[in-house]
Amino acid sequence: MRSLVRRWSCVTLVMLVAGTPMRVAACFADFFPKQKVGQEITLTGQFHRFSYTRRFFRRDPKTGQVDYFTFFGVVVVPTTIIGDGTMSQEPKEIDSLLLLYPDEELVRGLPETGDQIWFTGTLLGYQHGASGITEAFGIGGMPYILLKGFSDQAPVP
Repeated sequence: MRSLVRRWSCVTLVMLVAGTPMRVAACFADFFPKQKVGQEITLTGQFHRFSYTRRFFRRDPKTGQVDYFTFFGVVVVPTTIIGDGTMSQEPKEIDSLLLLYPDEELVRGLPETGDQIWFTGTLLGYQHGASGITEAFGIGGMPYILLKGFSDQAPVP
């Protein structure tokens, strides 16, 4: 009998732990695969701007040619995202986005950390593809956006 109770306890615990990430990221995971690369995205939430550069690459799927880019960035934990539809949620670290910008002049006046700032940019893609958001919890399906600008005023619909 003890063995049976222990086995069911383990199964229940595994099911709860395994099911938690998708429930936590469900709103974010449902929203982003419906967006199109190249479209405008506006968002707000807690953010942290890093002052060092990161190197990214883009591979042409037809020719295999690789282009390297150096960007600065802002990591945002969104509370509201406007794109093809709107998403609102409590901030969750797991649902972070990366805003890239090539020139620090673009963010002149932006504090290093904060919230209540509205960012606008172009959706460039997803790290590990859209399936990284919906299926591969833990490997980082973070969407990345080319920053166009920011404002302390909410966008007018």
